Amino acid sequence: MKVIEVYKVAPAPSTSPAANISGDYFPLTFFDAVWLRFPPTQRVFFYEIKDLSFSVFSDDILPKLKHALSLTLQYYPQLAGNLTWHPVTGNPAIRFATDDDGIFLTVAESTADFHSLSTHDVKEVKDLHPLLSDFHVSENQATVISLQVTLFPGSGFSIGYTAHHAVLDGKSASMFIKSWAKLCHVGSLPSEMTPVLERSLINDPSDICTIFTNIWKKMPPEGTFHLMEMKPAPGLLRGTFRLTRKQIGHIKSIINSPVSSFTAVCSYIWTCLVKAEGDIKHENVLLGINMDCRARLNPPIPVNYIGNCVAFRMATVKVVSLEGGEGLVTAAAAIKEAVGGLPEGVVKGAEKWFSDESAKVFAEQKMYAIGGSPLFRLYGADFGWGRPTKVEMVSIDKSGAFSLCDDRDDNGGMEIGIVLSKPKIEAFSSIFYEGLDEIEIGNK
Repeated sequence: MKVIEVYKVAPAPSTSPAANISGDYFPLTFFDAVWLRFPPTQRVFFYEIKDLSFSVFSDDILPKLKHALSLTLQYYPQLAGNLTWHPVTGNPAIRFATDDDGIFLTVAESTADFHSLSTHDVKEVKDLHPLLSDFHVSENQATVISLQVTLFPGSGFSIGYTAHHAVLDGKSASMFIKSWAKLCHVGSLPSEMTPVLERSLINDPSDICTIFTNIWKKMPPEGTFHLMEMKPAPGLLRGTFRLTRKQIGHIKSIINSPVSSFTAVCSYIWTCLVKAEGDIKHENVLLGINMDCRARLNPPIPVNYIGNCVAFRMATVKVVSLEGGEGLVTAAAAIKEAVGGLPEGVVKGAEKWFSDESAKVFAEQKMYAIGGSPLFRLYGADFGWGRPTKVEMVSIDKSGAFSLCDDRDDNGGMEIGIVLSKPKIEAFSSIFYEGLDEIEIGNK
């Protein structure tokens, strides 16, 4: 890996309504503040271009990417700022509208094998880390988002992003990337992709944002933006496992009750993970589910609202229940109960999301989590040189989650990203495919 240049890309002059945010500080909401010191989310998009030369990359592709990024920041001006403490409220806010505004864009060149990195096959988790740029966090300030474009001569290029979770949820980050792609490819944004930035849409009469902020400020190192230390264990491997629309339908038929594709897939992956783990000491196993609340708020807010707007729900099942023959049905019932149990108005009880009691529950149980969603349609991020060859959610190697993504080649299918040790990912792979064979036979 060789870094060629690091650019700071500023927002282009704009008359976009998104650019007309009053004041120099862009406040966070309680939906944002709960993620204040969580590790950032990271993804890499691979784009295959055979026989791509350095001259074509530097003279054609890179200038278009930089220009489109500048245009995109007209609509997302807050991403060009820095996360800091508001001088009046003391809560986290994004300071922008200064001469130093801009997103750092690292341009690099790699001699690694593009095809081995962009395959669905198992690979070492550390192999993707060089495709992501530095992310700066200090006592009083944090990067909002950083980007890296990496050339693989003769093969293609990748685009990697690292985004602060307190600024962007998965839906917002994917919308930013697809907006950048649309402006690069087409030159304009359709109305449904124009971001909504208005903070007052999130009602917070109990000032939950301050409650969450004060909890974070008391955690060591106190009063800083330093992120929780979450490092992947050495020797971890990542692999992508695919389910077609037909296979998902077969899983639904085994569950034998009306469930969504999301519930069916998560139920299957959850049971496979528990079986592959093999040595879970806890009585119960949990599955954390982030639910988009934009349509669930009262009143609902626009689907293109940019920021965090997710509620965390927990499905709980006894380990022995998932290991047994009815594990799939049991998992689906637990997920349906957790998702269906979201209180009306969403924010009811939100002040307890981040309590000592909740932390104790998580610490004393085996827990899995879900990153991403097939609804983000990440394979739609076409910058003008074709759809991505592969999309990887890199940050699951720190969070311990499995990732969900739409499938590039199958309408209605899903790609599932898994990170485990070598023996456990081999066990998972065997259980995953043998289980599909059994389900296939059961549907004949």
